[in-house]
Amino acid sequence: MMNRLRQLAWPLTILLLPLALMAWSSLQSWRADSVLEEAQVMQRWLENPSDALLQQLSYAERTQVMTPQGRREHFEWTVGQAEADRTSLRLRQLLATLAYLLALAALLAGPATWIKLRLDAWRALKSQRYLHDHLSQSWHVLGRWLVVYTGLLVGSLGVILLYEIDYGWSHFKAGGWAIALAAIPVLGVLAIGVMLMERLRQRWYEMQAPVSSFLGRALGRQEAPALWSWIERLATDLGAPVPDHIVVGVDQSFFVTSVDVTLQPSQQVLSGRTLYLPLTYLSTLSQQETAAIIGHELGHFSSRDTERGSEVAARFRLMCVHFAMIRAADEDPSWIERPAIWITAQFLHHFQIAVHHWSRAQELVADRSGAQVAGERLFCQALLRVVALDGEIARLLGDGRHPNLIQALAEHLRATPLRLDDCVLEQAVDHPFDTHPSTASRVRQLGVELDANLLAEAIRTPRDSDRQWFAHLTQAPSPANPAGAWA
Repeated sequence: MMNRLRQLAWPLTILLLPLALMAWSSLQSWRADSVLEEAQVMQRWLENPSDALLQQLSYAERTQVMTPQGRREHFEWTVGQAEADRTSLRLRQLLATLAYLLALAALLAGPATWIKLRLDAWRALKSQRYLHDHLSQSWHVLGRWLVVYTGLLVGSLGVILLYEIDYGWSHFKAGGWAIALAAIPVLGVLAIGVMLMERLRQRWYEMQAPVSSFLGRALGRQEAPALWSWIERLATDLGAPVPDHIVVGVDQSFFVTSVDVTLQPSQQVLSGRTLYLPLTYLSTLSQQETAAIIGHELGHFSSRDTERGSEVAARFRLMCVHFAMIRAADEDPSWIERPAIWITAQFLHHFQIAVHHWSRAQELVADRSGAQVAGERLFCQALLRVVALDGEIARLLGDGRHPNLIQALAEHLRATPLRLDDCVLEQAVDHPFDTHPSTASRVRQLGVELDANLLAEAIRTPRDSDRQWFAHLTQAPSPANPAGAWA
């Protein structure tokens, strides 16, 4: 129950914070107005005493038991105080009005921002082109709006604080210093708001030039001519563009991307189309199975839509990373931070629906490209084998005890049979850029039956030919050597 209340409180802060500031500033305005109005009524009473004028005063003033002379002296003193403090009272009226208007602007800006992001996300779900062309733009607009929204809250709170400080200074001898002292904690909230604005501005600025970073090494044409020729033949047969770079590594699955990539540990930056080949999988798949998987990846380059989808997914993932960094900076955020954090989370949630929708559609299109290489059955066999291997490779990577991961994987697979049960089939292939449908749905889409022979071939113990073909293609003596640098 408490968790539900907390979840409900986060979106309500978008409305409650501005409303609270509007209420506070309205009270401040009433405090200044009432002093001037009562002083005016008292002045009129001093000029022409009447019970009707007394009824216009506050309840506290009306019910005071005084002699006529005592009341006159009290009214004269009060009017004198108001006249002496008139300039400060006018200033406080102005501050209260300004604080109210800033809070009102925040009250309108918060829901308007939420409505706009929902509309943009809905349009992105309906049009892949809109998603590609407007995702980054919508993210940057959101960042600017959140800075403005937070600035309105901070501005309203700051003006309210100035009001209380001015009141405390004007009534210092009458105990006003206590009110000013009580307002000092507001300075901490203001500081948090200003830091949030700066943090938001920096994180959104970083999104201007997204770069992904991976552990791997680029293989040039002169370094691996046979590999390049093989990839080029596959691309030509599929009518797909040839990648600009081929990278080998161990800590990812197969993927392609068109965003800039920084390789670790060399810090080499690659621009253009990059094909990533994992040595772990290459040492356990046959060359035909690998060709089918690479055909699927090259299918992402065969049309502009699928290539755009890869770019969108890469940018969206970076947005999620930046948001996680912003959120982690405040594990228990203050109330003034919660609206911005909640709206950003809503943006990512609703755009994620569109990103996943189009990414999954593109995966099914790319599966058709993979099936063109050697048929639907072989592609499904390769896909099932990758899924079966995924968990075992992930466990070895997480172990971190193996100096040579390729050799450790070979020994592990000789002792541990792969498995493909219903739970595994409902999993999706892990991918750094795209969102894959479940493996079972992809196999069904291609119309392939999961018979015993197909499953047995997918979970077979790696053969010598599986372990050697890539080494021969790259003119290396064994598959363990090129992996040594990444193990």
